[in-house]
Amino acid sequence: MPERLVSQRHLLWLALGTAMMAAAMAVLLLLQFTQQQAIRKSADLRSDSITALAFQLEREFLRLRHVLEVNARSTGPVDEQTLLLRSDIFASRFQLMHDTPSASAVQEQIEYTRIMPRLQALVARIDAVLQPPAKPTRKELAQLVDELNSIGPEVQELTMVATRHTARLLEEQESTMLEQSSQIMALILGQLVFLLIAAVALAMRQRRQEKERAALELLTQNLRAANLAAEAANRGKSQFLANMSHELRTPFNGVLGMLTMLERSPLSSSQHEFVLTARNSADHLLTLLNDILDVSAMETGKMSIHPVLVELEPLLTDIERLMRPLAEQKGLQFEIARASDLPPWVSADGTRLKQIVLNLVTNAIKFSDAGRVSVSIERYAAAQKIQPGNIYPLQITVADQGIGMDAPTLARLFERFTQGDASTSRRFGGTGLGLEISRNLARRMGGDISVTSEPGHGSTFTVQLPLVTAEAPEQRVPVVQEAAAVTRPADVQGLRILVADDQAVNRKYMGALLQDMGHTTAFAENGEQAFAAATAETYDLVLMDLHMPVMDGFEATRRIRSNPGSASLPVIALTADVFAETRLKAAEAGMTAFISKPVNAGVLQATMTDLFGMRGAPAQAGTRTEPEPPFAVNGLPQPGASAPAPRKPRRRFRPGDLETHMDMKMVGEVCIGVSAQGYRSLLGSFFQDESGAMDALLGAMRTPGSADLSTTAHAFKGAAANLGFHRLAAIALRLEKAQPGSDAGLPSPDELLEAWAMAHALCVRMGFTDIEALPERHIPAPNEKAG
Repeated sequence: MPERLVSQRHLLWLALGTAMMAAAMAVLLLLQFTQQQAIRKSADLRSDSITALAFQLEREFLRLRHVLEVNARSTGPVDEQTLLLRSDIFASRFQLMHDTPSASAVQEQIEYTRIMPRLQALVARIDAVLQPPAKPTRKELAQLVDELNSIGPEVQELTMVATRHTARLLEEQESTMLEQSSQIMALILGQLVFLLIAAVALAMRQRRQEKERAALELLTQNLRAANLAAEAANRGKSQFLANMSHELRTPFNGVLGMLTMLERSPLSSSQHEFVLTARNSADHLLTLLNDILDVSAMETGKMSIHPVLVELEPLLTDIERLMRPLAEQKGLQFEIARASDLPPWVSADGTRLKQIVLNLVTNAIKFSDAGRVSVSIERYAAAQKIQPGNIYPLQITVADQGIGMDAPTLARLFERFTQGDASTSRRFGGTGLGLEISRNLARRMGGDISVTSEPGHGSTFTVQLPLVTAEAPEQRVPVVQEAAAVTRPADVQGLRILVADDQAVNRKYMGALLQDMGHTTAFAENGEQAFAAATAETYDLVLMDLHMPVMDGFEATRRIRSNPGSASLPVIALTADVFAETRLKAAEAGMTAFISKPVNAGVLQATMTDLFGMRGAPAQAGTRTEPEPPFAVNGLPQPGASAPAPRKPRRRFRPGDLETHMDMKMVGEVCIGVSAQGYRSLLGSFFQDESGAMDALLGAMRTPGSADLSTTAHAFKGAAANLGFHRLAAIALRLEKAQPGSDAGLPSPDELLEAWAMAHALCVRMGFTDIEALPERHIPAPNEKAG
């Protein structure tokens, strides 16, 4: 009850305060309205225009008098045009003073009533003398001058009257505004006092309420902060996994690609075994990368199911073909049984369905040392015989006779990163991601996965999926089982292929792979170069990376499609970004096909054979020509191109050269980050100018007033600074900050080349690089001194 009375008192005081504030605001509104009326009246009267009109009238009066005096005293002909002009302007100013409503404020003044009739008569007299066909004489002009002189003081007095009237009006307005401002300030002060009292009252009430809710609020804030931190950490972890798996695919593409090329070369038995071991390890690493990518996709909500028409029998046959050799290698029996009522065709995501089954069968083989692994595909026994909407309740059972699991292990089996044996000495490896991914996929497809197991008696995994049955498509495309077995006859010409990729290792691998297949290759380092090449020359196919600088593969493909000459050119996406939305975006951009990195030679051959028939197949053994040097569409040498003639630098070093040219602390940081070998590789690319940054900067420096100087200097500065060449970075900074069009005080190309040569010589002397000679175009003139 007391709380209710306190609340009512507060409401009463609030109502009273509101009423007082409303009254004060009403008074303020009235004062504001009064001020507006005064201002509007002042605007209507336009008092300031009275002074202007009087001043203009006096000015034109004096000008007319001056012109009349000059012509009256002149011995030459009378300047009738000037006289008419000045008289017309004076008459217009008189008419404005006479007719303008704002002049009503001074019309009651005696000076106005005395001078205006005389001025009107004067205007009439002047018109009679000057207006055609009259010919004014000097005598008449002299008489007009005398008349003007006689009324001159009265015209000046009229200006003074208008000025005094304006000043008086301004004083009245200022007085009124000051008085109203004082009233407004008094009301505002009253409002402030009232608000201060109200604020104190509210603060006291709020303080009591804060004490009552302090504990609850603190708890709520702590829980919210903990929840946000957990969500942020989870998002950061998932994004990190996605970024890392994507970035790892780029160098991994080169690893697998070079292993593929090595497998195709002549090898001894021991070398072949080494390559096979490396291939198996790389395939295992690729599986781990795919698992990480799937987990990050699930975390970020990017994993989606894309149902398509799937023929079950070939899918199951493919699973059996992949898994049977693995089981037999461990001495296990492998059985796969199919129910007789399986629908031939269903609408499902075949890739994800195959992933689930392969994951379960792989686990069964891995955790079994003897016995049998069986897979049965049938109708779910507890389901109704006829399902609504042509739904077939598919059940896939994977049973093994392996080690089995106990109850605690089963309870946490589908948790992420969970292993049945989590100790450091466990027998079986793995990341603990496969089962969680499989269950999430099954649930996204409308089903689920369950498991039963006993230690020492094996495990049984059951997948239940409601699949929509479908009719067979009208045209069935035969599946090429052995794409690599199809070869191109000697009389069939290969393809001319443009490869667009910003990574040199990927371009090198794709060039070697395609040339080994007997195709001709050209290269582009970004989408802009790819578009220019595809529209300038004739190519049969474009292999397009999606994420590149300057212009990405999506935009490049859209531009290729919009160009009439290249609209039908096949474009295949090659990317490490394998999310479903990326595939959709590639299709929307107009890409013909999509191949994920690491690029599988068999998949690439099959895709090209499907697009071009025999022309896309690899050449027959013994008919392949020696590969030509890789061709670059941007005019720069590509990996594998012939190097410039070596020219070993001869240079003597002086004390302080190292400190002047190189930041050894930065060099150490780079070596820690990418390893010493990685730094050597970066220096090789830098001194060979694979990016073209040095050539671009030299070209801008040698072009007077070049608009590209700042941009090219900025790009070169970043590369030099990142490698520890602070002398080169300082020169580039001066060029970047230079004023456009001003070459005064700027470093010369010879100064840049000398610093470049010194940095290279220091790196050679310290063993940081194997690049013994710079390209001829990057060597300073012989008469330059080392610096």
